[in-house]
Amino acid sequence: MKRFHFDSTALRYFLTVVDTGSVNGAAARLNVVSSAVSRQIAGLEQRLQSQLFERHPKGMRVTEAGRILADHARRVEADAARTYAEIGGHNSRYTQTVKIAGAHGVAACALPPKFAAFQAHHPCVRFHLTVLDAGLVTERVRSAQADIGVTYSHAAEKDIAVVYARPAEIVAVMRPGHPLASHGTVQLTQLSAYPLALPDGASALRRLLDTAASLYNTTLSPAFTSNHPEAVYHYVLAGDAVTLCARLTAASQLNDGKLICRPIEDALLNGGQIQVQTHVSRPLPDAAHRFLHFMRSHTADLF
Repeated sequence: MKRFHFDSTALRYFLTVVDTGSVNGAAARLNVVSSAVSRQIAGLEQRLQSQLFERHPKGMRVTEAGRILADHARRVEADAARTYAEIGGHNSRYTQTVKIAGAHGVAACALPPKFAAFQAHHPCVRFHLTVLDAGLVTERVRSAQADIGVTYSHAAEKDIAVVYARPAEIVAVMRPGHPLASHGTVQLTQLSAYPLALPDGASALRRLLDTAASLYNTTLSPAFTSNHPEAVYHYVLAGDAVTLCARLTAASQLNDGKLICRPIEDALLNGGQIQVQTHVSRPLPDAAHRFLHFMRSHTADLF
């Protein structure tokens, strides 16, 4: 049987178009002319007899065939990097980088101290952390752009193994002295009486909140939205606004007393988990495997 082989340059150019969303953007990043990128994409499409991108005035949108190829290309890159790291690992001075994708809040608060603790015993290991909305973290792991994902999830995910999980409590966060502070718990329907500060509509939590609100025939009409948690907290501190988030997301503000929280009584909102994820079948690089073992052996103080 004749073996099918992809040219590495073609795959590199293709992935750069996927990442930048345009031929011109890819050409600029690769420092080549746009026609060279176009030729590589056209060659791949001809060989596969499939359209890899939908061309739009504002850029290139990957097709389903393109998504499949992108997943393959990222696996090839990850496998090559792992092999290189394993060979180089025989040299005690060789550095390895662990790529981690983490959700807002959990990534910023919980992960950096773990990196430092691990590096105290493994000084040649480096970490690269990408902070994303929770729903995008899993895709990074699936497509080999991250070795490990730490995120919130409400359902099983295709091709994803969950190596650690704990319940993710959703709470209402407010300033001390807020009228709702006297309540032991808060109902979702009580929030309509106060300004709401919520994550923007693209976030996984916002979609979940909108779903829960629809079940109670109520509408969450935020006075302020942002994709940045810190901006939301500063807004809440300034008046009677309330925001909703996983307790861990606001841990630093809650611990220093700047904000307080009250549990939300809602089974749907509290049905999610904080998860540590890996790909179900792709082996981890040695450094990532050791860090994952370190995380699992410290689950009591992980989050």
